[in-house]
Amino acid sequence: MLSRVADALYWMARYSERTQTNAHILQVQLLNMLEQSGQEHDYIDHWEAVLNICASKEEYLANYTAIRVNPLIDYLLFSEKNGNALHVTLRAIRENARVTRDSIPAELWEIQNTFYLTKQQAILTMDRPIPLIDLQAFLQEVRKTLWMVTGLIESTMDRDLPFYFMQIGQWLERAEKTIRMTLIILEQQKMTRLSLNEIDGTFLLELSAAKESFLQKYRQTNLLSVIRYLLQDEHYPCSVMFCLKKMEEAITAIEHDPLSPRFLTLHSTIKSFVLAIDHIDFWSMNVEEAIIIMEERLSQWIAFSETFSTIYHLYEPSVQP
Repeated sequence: MLSRVADALYWMARYSERTQTNAHILQVQLLNMLEQSGQEHDYIDHWEAVLNICASKEEYLANYTAIRVNPLIDYLLFSEKNGNALHVTLRAIRENARVTRDSIPAELWEIQNTFYLTKQQAILTMDRPIPLIDLQAFLQEVRKTLWMVTGLIESTMDRDLPFYFMQIGQWLERAEKTIRMTLIILEQQKMTRLSLNEIDGTFLLELSAAKESFLQKYRQTNLLSVIRYLLQDEHYPCSVMFCLKKMEEAITAIEHDPLSPRFLTLHSTIKSFVLAIDHIDFWSMNVEEAIIIMEERLSQWIAFSETFSTIYHLYEPSVQP
């Protein structure tokens, strides 16, 4: 497979996962804002967490004087100054789908192209600020479209190189977002004197779309239990451990020779990360110690992503049309 095709497939999957997750996070926060009407401090704190998970507070404040809800929503959804804005990542998905039309199902390209030319362009022409009900409807359409694309990939694509490069992109992006979410929520608790098992973890469960699954297994929603679930559970599809297992499967399928230098490099890195995640003892940690551990894991994960990209020459393409 040509490097530029692998490149586009990998980044299409990463952008798809990033867009779907960010759309969910924005939906959660818009709903929380409505429920916390009159408690501006609470939902501004949550918006700050959302900003750091979906983009960068530093970059936002370089363009705006303060964190205000309407400018922040516009920045996260539509701003060309934000490389992770939903409008920008949706455009990148469409562009990479166009480049790889010969390697993906024809219907996948048609779905992405139709959404971009109709629903996405329609909301861009609406007067600002856009009513919350219209924003929620648009975000739900984004998620439904990407769920449809995921189902199409799973049900119709051959299990060969294009499929597995997309799998790697999906699981790399998903695990990184889970680690980043956990770190940001921990950082918001830095000044508390409470232990991890005394802090409520409901907001993290909501952001990670894990609340329903978690409550089917556990009753206590303290932050300690939630973090262990998101990092170490082998069955929840957004947990870091689950993503690691799926990546190991995909790399094994890409590299048929278990003795090749590429396989040995990537496989040993995954195994070391599995051990690092599995051996974290959050019971014995305070918030500051947990933050240090999560910063280390995030740096380690980003380094692994860069290693994979370097080995297969997968460099992030321009997202401009």
